[in-house]
Amino acid sequence: MTNKRIGFIGVGLMGHGMAKNIVEKGFPLTVLGHRNRQPVDDLVKRGAKEAKDVAALVGASDVVFLCVTGSPQVEDLVYRKGGILESVGSGQIVVDTSTSQRSSTLRMAEDFKAKGARLVDAPLTRTPMPGSRTATSITNDANSSSRVNRRTCSRFSRQTTCIPISPTPP
Repeated sequence: MTNKRIGFIGVGLMGHGMAKNIVEKGFPLTVLGHRNRQPVDDLVKRGAKEAKDVAALVGASDVVFLCVTGSPQVEDLVYRKGGILESVGSGQIVVDTSTSQRSSTLRMAEDFKAKGARLVDAPLTRTPMPGSRTATSITNDANSSSRVNRRTCSRFSRQTTCIPISPTPP
């Protein structure tokens, strides 16, 4: 199986370690620059490419990972002019590892579905661990794309668990 092209937005404390493991495992990686240049420069030295903006990152990726603070930041990346939703194409996957609000995630998932793309909610647990895989990822993706997501997530997660999530809470 050919490695998917990965885009990564949010290479701070958690994201840098995740992205580092992805690029070191042979996945083509594109990252979005950040005001803290150290993590970006480190990833570029390891073989990642740096995108000039969100649209360029999405265009260079099969799967886009988001590792930002929460719903307001995710929504900004998704809905801004030149953002992810405007740039995404049919068949692409966006994986949100942020701690996002359920209502926001469900709304964005419907918006991506309308464009033929898929949003996967994969929040992280635990803390970064230097020199090792950084987190546990819990994903709601229990359909055919889960093989791709589990394979990619396993490059940075100690454990990946797929839990199907219904649109309405119990």
